[in-house]
Amino acid sequence: MKWATSTLLLLLLSFTESKVLYTSTSDKEFPQCRTEGNLGDIATIFFAQFIPKATYQEISKLVNDFLADFEKLVDNENSKDCVEKQLPGFLEEICHEKEISEKYGLAPCCSQTGSERLECLLAHKRMGSATPIPEFQIPDPQQSCKAHHENPVTFMNRHIYEISRRHPFLFAPTILSLAARYDKIISNCCESEDAAECFRLKAAPVTKELRQSSSINQHICGILRKFGERTFKAIMLTKLSQKFPKANFTIIQNLVLDGAHAHMECCNGNVPECLQDRNEIMSYICSHQDILSSKIQKCCTLPLRDQGECIVSAENGNQPEGLSPNLKGFLGETKFHLLSSEKKDFFLARFVYEFSRRHQELAVPVILRVVKGYQEAFEKCSKTENPLECQDKEEEELNIHIQDSHALAKRSCGLFHKLGEYHLQNVFLVAYTKKAPQLTSQELIGYTKKMAATASLCCQLSEEKQLACGESAADIIIGQLCIRHEIQPINDGVGHCCDSSYAHRRTCFSSFLKDEKYVPPPFSHEQFKFSQELCLAQGEELQKKKQEFLINLVKQRPYITDEQMKTVTADFTSLLEMCCKGKQEDCFAEEGPKLIAKTQEALRA
Repeated sequence: MKWATSTLLLLLLSFTESKVLYTSTSDKEFPQCRTEGNLGDIATIFFAQFIPKATYQEISKLVNDFLADFEKLVDNENSKDCVEKQLPGFLEEICHEKEISEKYGLAPCCSQTGSERLECLLAHKRMGSATPIPEFQIPDPQQSCKAHHENPVTFMNRHIYEISRRHPFLFAPTILSLAARYDKIISNCCESEDAAECFRLKAAPVTKELRQSSSINQHICGILRKFGERTFKAIMLTKLSQKFPKANFTIIQNLVLDGAHAHMECCNGNVPECLQDRNEIMSYICSHQDILSSKIQKCCTLPLRDQGECIVSAENGNQPEGLSPNLKGFLGETKFHLLSSEKKDFFLARFVYEFSRRHQELAVPVILRVVKGYQEAFEKCSKTENPLECQDKEEEELNIHIQDSHALAKRSCGLFHKLGEYHLQNVFLVAYTKKAPQLTSQELIGYTKKMAATASLCCQLSEEKQLACGESAADIIIGQLCIRHEIQPINDGVGHCCDSSYAHRRTCFSSFLKDEKYVPPPFSHEQFKFSQELCLAQGEELQKKKQEFLINLVKQRPYITDEQMKTVTADFTSLLEMCCKGKQEDCFAEEGPKLIAKTQEALRA
């Protein structure tokens, strides 16, 4: 058997901490332990995410060869470690197929062994994500219905392949859950009178959720990779304390440990372990609803594969009766500055738990900024003669983190209501072109469009929900920008904000106004070339053309004033209105150079 010898080494590397929430579960309960179950889909996810440019035929060969070898190695009925044996088997299969590994640039990784091979393949996957595969287009309904009817298993496996290769960081449980929903859509729509319209209406929400889940999963993996397990556990502790405020600290602490382990496995591409860990955690949560939350009852009636996404999206649980509104005197007489580092961590973890369950309205980064301030206050106040009085004074100053975030949300929503989504995007566009002029126009438009869409979504909510909505969305968008910087560095300012502190990333970007080291390129007439194509553009395409003009202006003169920008953009709009009404080619040929000269003169001023 070609990969049996490499199994033991990776098994030793698989677990660094025990699972404490649940007892061991029979492998019979997990279909990924049986080759006749969904192991073929699991293998497809793994291979397609690590080799996204491989054809379906190539991925199918890897899957079939893996299944054949795995069946020989593992007794499907009695094996207790079948899940742990799958990751080394997947890795060995990639490298055994030398033609495929060499064709897709994986040979250097295959010269390594154990965890080094996995790290190399993960790095290759991250670099590959910089050039994404075009979005999957649902085939013609008639063809889809015919293919699904003839062989539903193969049809859905092909769908899983297409999704996995386009979303290399999307967690396997989510892929399988969304695929199951798509399978139901296919079955229902193929029986309807208008299959095309049925597909359009029912597939859109699944596609939207797919994109959102992929962004969130990539964001999570970026945080784990950049800031490590300790920061990620702090994030999970905050979220779980908000989600389940009735639960005691020990239960939350154990959920954090096991949840962090599961996310690490998912981010490392360990598809089988990711699935098993997720299933076990969901089983525990749903069997302990009485001590966790009444808000997840509906989620727990769903199939196991669908419970995770539902619980994550569910409302936060109700606070327990009698919970005091604040944490005055939390430090008490504790000599915090004299505690060991381990005891300090435990003390702070307890504080995060207590603070988060009382402040379900705050976003995670805001809470972590406040907690960092409290940590410094604990160090300072525990050295004073009256620590309680000291803590009261420090608390007043720490509220500034919350107040600043509320003020930003209020300003952003004020601008949104005044300007509308498109013109608010242009405000963001100018600001981020100054911060990161090295980005392409397409990238800048993409990031700022998400920012404006966030305002459109969050500013419709009640005032108490706007802060958490805006900060959480900004966290993900900034995370995407930081992943882009990791793959291809942008500038020192972006690097500083991305690398220094997770909790302060958003505030860092707000304070970072422009790249001081940026040197504008020489003025180019090509950047301000006007033609009749501008008149053919309509709607969103025309808006994009105007935004590209705006970006070129800022890149050409980062210190351009608002007044100068208004003048030049007004002249550009006037040119369009004039030339698009008359003889377009002649008008642009005559008036275009005049506007370029005027623009060049304005930029020199």
